[in-house]
Amino acid sequence: MSFFNFFRVLNRKARRSLSGRVKQQSRMSSVSSSSQDVSFTSSTSSSKYRYDGGRRYHGDEKVAYLLPNDNEEDDRMHQQHWLVALAFGSHFDSPVQAELEAGTNVLDSACGPATWAMQMAKAYPNSKVYGTDISERFPDSIKPSNCEFLVHNIVENPPFPNDYFGFIHQRFLLLGIAKKDWPQILAHHLRTLKPGGWIELTELSYAKLVNAGPKAQLTFDTAITVMNKGGMDIDLANNLEPMLKDAGFVNVQTRSFDMPMNHGGKVGELFWDDFQQGYHSARPIWAKIHPDIAAPGTFEKYIEETGEECKQYQTCVPFTRAFAQKPPLA
Repeated sequence: MSFFNFFRVLNRKARRSLSGRVKQQSRMSSVSSSSQDVSFTSSTSSSKYRYDGGRRYHGDEKVAYLLPNDNEEDDRMHQQHWLVALAFGSHFDSPVQAELEAGTNVLDSACGPATWAMQMAKAYPNSKVYGTDISERFPDSIKPSNCEFLVHNIVENPPFPNDYFGFIHQRFLLLGIAKKDWPQILAHHLRTLKPGGWIELTELSYAKLVNAGPKAQLTFDTAITVMNKGGMDIDLANNLEPMLKDAGFVNVQTRSFDMPMNHGGKVGELFWDDFQQGYHSARPIWAKIHPDIAAPGTFEKYIEETGEECKQYQTCVPFTRAFAQKPPLA
C-alpha cells in the first residue's frame, strides 16, 4: 500500500472520529513556543453547510470558496499534495530547512485536510506545525503531537501573536479568495511572520493555458465566468510576485511549472485525475451555465473527450511557487 493510500485510510478513520464528536460553537486552544504562551478562541460557526448536486459546500455566504468541503474533496486534495511534490520535486522551496530541523513555528494556512501540515510535522519533529482552515475537517485522531489545528477564516485577523512563525505555507486559493481580500490576508501573514521568516504561496493561472484545445478552453472559460462574478483573480499565479512585494515582503523569488494534462508521464496522469475530480465537483456550476453539457451521460463523455484533446494538444496549466521573506531586523 502506498503512503498516499495508507494516509487516506487513516484519514477516513479520523473523519469517523470527527463526525462522532459534539460540535461546539467555540474552542479554546493554546499556542506555545519556547518564549511565550498564548491562548486564543476560534469560532466554528463557519462549519454550517449547504448541499448541491449531492456534494457538501460551505453554507456561509461570506466564504468565497467555490469547491466542496466533503470527504470526496478531501481525497482529491490528498492526491493533489503528492502531485505538487512530484511536479516541483519538493514540499517547499523556501530556504528554511535548517530552521525547521532546529525547531520553529510553522503555519499551513487554509490547510484543508492537512496533508502538508501532517507531512511537515512528521518530517520535522522539533518544529510546531499549525493548520488553519474555514472547515473543521482535520484528522485530529492521527495527528503528530507537534501538530495543532484551528478553525479560522483566512480573511479575518488570525489569533496568533506578532512575529510568531518562522515559515508560513499556503496554496491553491485561486477559487477561494476574492481579489480584494488578498492585501489584507498578506498583511496578516506579514504581521505573524517573524523578522527574517519566509512565506511560500503556490497557485495556478486560469487565464493563460498552454496549448489549449476548444474543449479545455471552454472548461476554463466557464470557470473564469464564475470567478469574475465572485471577484477572484483569474491570473493569480502570475500576480503572486507583485502582490508579495506590495505587501512588504523582500527577496521575492518564483518558480513556475507547466503542469501537463493527461500527457507527460506520471505527473500528467495525476493532474488529469485531479482535474477530472475537480470537473465533477463543479458539475452544479456547469448545470447552471451549460445545462446541455451537464446532462447525465453527456457530462462524462465531455470529460473523456476533453482528456483526449489535452493529450493531442499537449495542454498544460501554469503553476507558480512564490516565496519571500519578511524584512529581517536591522
